[in-house]
Amino acid sequence: MTMVVRLWRVLTPVAILAAITANLITDVRGDRFVFVDYFGYFTNQANLIAAAVLLIALPRTARDRALWVELARASAVVYLLIVVSVYWILLWPTLGQVAHPWANAIIHAVSGAVVLADWLLEGPRRPISWRWAWVPALYPLVWLAVVLVRGATDGWVPYPFLDADDGYGPVVAVLVGIVAAGVLAGSAMFQVTRWRRVSPQYSAV
Repeated sequence: MTMVVRLWRVLTPVAILAAITANLITDVRGDRFVFVDYFGYFTNQANLIAAAVLLIALPRTARDRALWVELARASAVVYLLIVVSVYWILLWPTLGQVAHPWANAIIHAVSGAVVLADWLLEGPRRPISWRWAWVPALYPLVWLAVVLVRGATDGWVPYPFLDADDGYGPVVAVLVGIVAAGVLAGSAMFQVTRWRRVSPQYSAV
């Protein structure tokens, strides 16, 4: 099992980078690429964070890991659970054909499944304290704040449900739901360590 974990910690970041690059090239060729917009999408940012976290965890597989590594891993799981849930529930029904179905599957499904499996199968021996439950919600809150500022200034919004043309009430309701779900998911991730197959010693450093 340890070898399998190491393998997906190498292959998944490669797949994520390939998917994001393929979509980027398509946007460049279609004269649609704007750096701050393309990398402003939560999906792209969350996948890049997940790729980095998997690579950070790679040399620490089946070894003791500092608390910050485990918090980063749990946060990556929460981010991609948000991506998968929002995409398939809110966005997918409204979308047409995508340029690269394989890339779409990687960043909206495969990466999320891998980081979740990674967390469930290999991690700290003891549950992480509830007092750290706010950590996974911090980055999404910062991202949302930036998006709302951009929407009010230059008019760019990455997703239709963040468009405030009809007022901020519906937007706030959706955001509160997403953030609350993120906090709950993070808290749950902290408590499921008993299921894991490969468990190093826990470090609170």
